[in-house]
Amino acid sequence: MSTVEKHYFALLRAALWDTPVSIAEEIDWKGVMGMARHQANNILVYNKASQMTGSNKPSPELMEKMKNEMRGHFFHLMQLKQMLGVVLKKLRENNIEPVVLKGFGLALLYPNPDLRQMGDVDLFFRPDDFHQSCELMRSIPNMYHWCMEWETGNHYNLDYNVGSLKFILEMHCITADLLDHKDKAFYAAIECEGLYEAPQHVVLDGTTISIPSKEFMVFFAFYHAWHHFLTSGVGWRQISDVAMTLHAYNGQFDLNKLRQWFTDMHLMKPWQAFGFLMVEHLGLPQDEMPFYDASCRRTAQKLYVTIMKVGNFRRNNQFKRRQPKNKYVHKIHTFIGVFVDFYYRARVFPQVAFREMKISLKNGFLKQSKKNIEKK
Repeated sequence: MSTVEKHYFALLRAALWDTPVSIAEEIDWKGVMGMARHQANNILVYNKASQMTGSNKPSPELMEKMKNEMRGHFFHLMQLKQMLGVVLKKLRENNIEPVVLKGFGLALLYPNPDLRQMGDVDLFFRPDDFHQSCELMRSIPNMYHWCMEWETGNHYNLDYNVGSLKFILEMHCITADLLDHKDKAFYAAIECEGLYEAPQHVVLDGTTISIPSKEFMVFFAFYHAWHHFLTSGVGWRQISDVAMTLHAYNGQFDLNKLRQWFTDMHLMKPWQAFGFLMVEHLGLPQDEMPFYDASCRRTAQKLYVTIMKVGNFRRNNQFKRRQPKNKYVHKIHTFIGVFVDFYYRARVFPQVAFREMKISLKNGFLKQSKKNIEKK
């Protein structure tokens, strides 16, 4: 672990557990700031940095940069809360109650909820309510549909315009698109139990919102991080979400149910590797990490290297950031990207990587090729 990584994690741990931070060594603040941005939890780190005193604190120039980013974050958060209020009012007038996914529900589990960053608002709807809800959202002033996912019938994305600024609302009637039929069946049962049967009701800034059951909060926080790892790149923000969920709900969820869910979805080994990192680097107490396994240290270390190299949404991956404009070159670029993703998976979780590739070939590429041949 480099010195910059060491200082980054010291600040992040102090922010997650709301404890004082004391670093005796000289801090490369530019390096720490860059790392925090790439891992998408810079606001947590900056807030803790602002509390430091003595010769080790950031320079006035760097502190001003941090404060400017924090001001932007708080403005963005305020607008998301305002949008959520408008949306809930419209839906409740029509007797529709969505479940708030990720963002705001997870933020409430942090010591200071307003420091947890989020890009958009995600809402889950029962399939019977989904299309009516989409129409209701389009009737809200300054709310515009921008994504063609409407045709799939499972997701619908809108922009809420405030002046020249746009804030994203994502609507879902499923929380995962899976190719394998068995995985899809297992996940549908998990989703039904966690979202339909036993949602929680919590208060966000004086407004009651519905969030998933505690078991599903734990499961989906991890599944979301895992999905990032498989596709767009995972950052320590998503992993911190899992740690905060486990800590907040420690002893309050059904371990047998969670074990069954991870087993059915072939996720136990990845769960244990991520868990090792949460204990090792985020300071999650070991007894709060279900199914902890110290023997996965080697796999966890490979995972750590990948996370630090790739970053949240592949921000450190230049290949992903250089998207060609020519559509044919773009297709080749995307095809190569599939194997780049496979490489990152296989070097950490080879069995999972080969299984995912087999499923993709069987249910994705090969099936689409067969359809194209039949059309001809």
